[in-house]
Order: sequence, then structure tokens, then C-alpha cells
Amino acid sequence: MTMHPATDPLRFEILGAVRALRDGVPLDLGPAKQRAVLAVLLLSPGRPVPVHRIVDAVWGDVPPENGTNVVQKYVAGLRRVLDPERSPRTPGELIALTDGGYVLHVGALDAEDFRTGLARADAERRGGDLEEAARRARVALDLWRGEALSGLTGGVFEAARLRLSEERASAWELWAEIELSRGGFAGLVSELSRLVQEFPLREGLRAQMMIALYRSGRQAEALAAFRDAREFFLDELGAEPGERLQETHRRILRNEPFYAEPVDPWADRAEPTPPPSSPAPPPPPPPPAADPVLVQPWSPAPYAPAVPHQPPAPSWPPPAMMPGHLMSPRRTGIPLAEAVVAGVLPVVTCSMASWAYFVYAAFQRRTLRDVLTAAFYVTAYLTAIFFLAIDPSDLDSETTSAAEDVGFTLMFLLIPVAAVHGAILACHPGDNRGARTRRQLARQFAAIHPDGARQAGIGRPDLLRSFDDGGLIDLNHVPPQEIARLRGVSPIEAHRIALDRYEHGPYQSPDDLARRGLLTDRTLRRIQPWLICVPPGQVAPPSAIR
Repeated sequence: MTMHPATDPLRFEILGAVRALRDGVPLDLGPAKQRAVLAVLLLSPGRPVPVHRIVDAVWGDVPPENGTNVVQKYVAGLRRVLDPERSPRTPGELIALTDGGYVLHVGALDAEDFRTGLARADAERRGGDLEEAARRARVALDLWRGEALSGLTGGVFEAARLRLSEERASAWELWAEIELSRGGFAGLVSELSRLVQEFPLREGLRAQMMIALYRSGRQAEALAAFRDAREFFLDELGAEPGERLQETHRRILRNEPFYAEPVDPWADRAEPTPPPSSPAPPPPPPPPAADPVLVQPWSPAPYAPAVPHQPPAPSWPPPAMMPGHLMSPRRTGIPLAEAVVAGVLPVVTCSMASWAYFVYAAFQRRTLRDVLTAAFYVTAYLTAIFFLAIDPSDLDSETTSAAEDVGFTLMFLLIPVAAVHGAILACHPGDNRGARTRRQLARQFAAIHPDGARQAGIGRPDLLRSFDDGGLIDLNHVPPQEIARLRGVSPIEAHRIALDRYEHGPYQSPDDLARRGLLTDRTLRRIQPWLICVPPGQVAPPSAIR
């Protein structure tokens, strides 16, 4: 299969430097800004892109004075390069202007070929043709010529580059799963070691490298790989490895066979709430890979390797059935710089700014307790100033008045009290305005696109992820040790919450915790700003790896 035949009249590439090729020959796309305009259009192929979005993406915070005319000039330059046979006064067909903006009609794009190739590889894998699946996956990966959108800067391009990089890492995980299913353990170790260096935060690649080492008879090296991964995550992120990596480690210690278990605890259920009286029906057989109509669009996700059927191992069990892993400790970072400032500020200002950090904390956290604390220190400071001002002594006097004695005493008492209290308060960071905004945006995204929310790990602080959701906890997917970190929730209550979602189905809203008698109304009101209920997905049971 050839992903980009040389006979294509016009082909675009963004998996590397932005290029346009006619019959395999690169075209001169002109100045850097003109290439950037083309890149913006290529990120939305076949869809209109408003002019203001092009200006924001290409020029960022420093737009030109007449952005519309500048964009029009660059589009005209692209039309001359990409569609030289078009008459200057005829409407553009390749780059058309619509009411919604400019539309680029792309014939061939390497990013789309990449996704199509991986979809076909996944279909071949599910159909059992592992050799063809591995070949298609590798051909798709070979489309990458370096860093996506190389040489382009700006928020839009950085976000697109990160998204494409995540797709590439997931594609490598798919390829590795296929190769592990084929039994090529020894030959995978060197390639997986390179991929771990390139994508150090991908737990799937690290778990696959451990499996390859273990199945190659190198159990000690597999255990050492887990130790190195754990030290890396603790040093870089202050977090323990996720469930997938820890489960791989436990099975190596117990010399057990491996199964590709998804992180999603609902992934082994054909429906969110199966009837307890009868087992779930077996999944339908996979469609034949030869039929191109049945190939589904590929998206990055955990992959279960396709191998001959074996009796499945127990999938992600209820929390009460996981001894040895319950409430596993995790390092949490302390804002050292903020604690130092909070402790030193009252000392270096001789109590004149003893109230400043508490006002800042109250503004950021906006809780009644923090507001009252700030009010107390402001009142104490103003009281001290009041006593110093009501009966001041003469400058040449050798004694101070009684009121000044009270004022100076209050000022000196505020120094150690505010310093110690401020440092302690800074070591226990609470909520802030930025986190509240991120939680609101994450909730909006989860309501519109629940599948994307599950894939992004919204409400999953136990996963390694690049998306900051402001500290949300997904009651339908998060393990119990994360629920127990919520204020006022005991470990026993956390396990009851996790167990109840298996017995009575997923939670529709956080209010279900009170309706099901799992938490009191008072506790629920205290933690509700951090709770979210992302609906479980419909995922087929995982296959086993021998």
C-alpha cells in the first residue's frame, strides 16, 4: 500500500515542515507568513476558516493594521503557486472564499492518510491479520518527517502540534501492541527503549517495554524498568505510576500472563448497567478488514491486541477486591516559593505587610475561612496602627505612651504569628480563580464531547495527562484512592462510592451520592465544586495476551 503516490497532482504535508507537492515535486510556498496561512487552512481541511482566526493564529498578539487585506494578499500568493492555471479574475476553486471564511479543498493530506492508515491497521488487527496490521501501521508512521508543523510558532500551531504528537504516540502504542501479539518480544526492546525516551510520559509504551523484556526472559530488567519509571514520575510529576503500569509490575512479580486492560473501569462492560441476573451477551464478531466501508475512523485510544481467543482474566475488579493497592500514597508538591514569601514577608517588613499574603490567599481561594482569616490580620494591623496614632510621643521623648506600647506590642506579636501561619497556609494550597475557570471549561467540554473528555482524562488525576481540569474528580472512572483525597471523605466512604457504581450503575450527577446514602448533604456541598460524572463509554471487552 502506498500512502502518497507520486502521481498525485497536488499533495499537502504537515507531519514535518509544511509542504505542497505537485507530482512529488515540492513547490515554493513563498515567505514564512504565507506558509503559516496555508498551515492554518490545512488544520481545517474542507472547512471555512474566518479571517480573524487566520490573523490570530499567524500574528498572535501583534496583528497587522489591516489584517483582512494582508490575509487576502497571502491567499492570492498561494493561489498563484497552487493553482497556476487559474485566471487571475476567476473565483478560486482550490482556495475558495465563502461567507464563513476561506476554504482549502485538499485532495491529499499526509495527516489524513496517517489516520486512515491507522484505522485500516486497527481493522486488520481486529480481523486477526496481525502481519498486515503491523505493516499498515508502520507505513502510516513512516509518513512522519519530523516534528509536525516544524518552524511555525504560536498558540494555535503549538496546540495542533501537541495534538498530532499525541496521535503519533498512540499510533506507536498500537504498533507495539500488534508486534507483541505477533510474539516479537526480543526484537521490540530496542525500539521501545527509543520510544520511551521520545515519549517519557506515555505509560503504555513503558508497560509494553516491560512486557517485552519479561517475555524475552529478562525479568530483572523488566522490574528495573518499572523502578526507573516510578522514580521518573515521582521526580517530574510528584505522582505514582498509573494503574496500567502498576498492574503490569504486579503481574511480572507473580509470573502471571498479561492482558491488555484499559484504564477505563467501564471498558469491560458491554453496557453501562448490565442486568445482574444474566451475563452480558458476547460481542459481535469483528467485521472483515477487506471491506473498506467497514473501516472506522481511527482515534488515539488504549488498544487491546488481537490474538486467538483465551479465557479472559478478571478485568478491573471492584475496589474491595484489590488488596495491596488501596489508598496507595502519592507525593504532592508543596509551593515552596510561596511558603517562603508568606513566612518572610512579615519579618522583612517589620509587620507592616503581615496582612498582605492572607488578603492574596482570600482573593485566590474565595472561601469563608480564608476571607475571615484575612479580615482578622487586616483588623489586627489596623488596630496596631490606631494605637500608635492616637497618642504619639514626641520625637525627642525617652519614653512612649501607653497607647504606643499597645501598638508596638501588637506589631511585634504579628510578626511570628503571621509568618508561621502564612507559611503553613501556603503549604496547603486551596482553590483559586484559575482552577475554578479550568473546571468550568472542562465541564463544558465533557457535556459537549464525553468521549473526548474520557480520552483527555478529565477528572482522572491518577493518569498522566497534559490537560489541566482544575482538580476535578470523575466519580464514574476515578479509582477510590483519589476519591479519598477529597476533604471530608474517608477511605471507607471512598470505597463504598466506587463499589456502588458497579452495583447500581454509573452516577448521573454528584447529587446521586446523597440520594444513594453514600455521603451526607453537608459533605457533598463541601466537595461538589470538584466533582464531575463523565458517562462511561461503550467499549468491547479486551482480548488477552499470551
